[in-house]
Amino acid sequence: MTTSTLFVFFISLLALTKPNNVVCADVVDPNCPSRESIIKCAATHLDTNKNQKLEEKELDDAIGSLPWYARGVLKIIGSTKLIMKKCDYDKDGAIDMVTDMEATKDTCLATCFKKKAFKSAFFPDCGDSVTVETEL
Repeated sequence: MTTSTLFVFFISLLALTKPNNVVCADVVDPNCPSRESIIKCAATHLDTNKNQKLEEKELDDAIGSLPWYARGVLKIIGSTKLIMKKCDYDKDGAIDMVTDMEATKDTCLATCFKKKAFKSAFFPDCGDSVTVETEL
């Protein structure tokens, strides 16, 4: 038997032995916050005028309020201008928490390291859930 034949056999066997409509838990890495969690936490902690947009001034104010060592860590993510360039898809001077964040998921907070740095700097106690339920 070839490797691909064995693979298809095992996948078929798993499909036959797994009951329909079983709910499984996909474990989320607790060391890597989800973008969704970061967006919700940013809306709560950084969006001071509550318009569902993180404006450049709000981001500047948030970074300015951090201790010097935390600002150093955020240099990994970039300056306010670089964050706006990577995250403000429509270039209107504000990062829309819905449209811009969805459109920039490959450039804005795209790595676990950057998500962790952003979360730990601005809202370390605002958290992710540990598991996500999915129905098969």
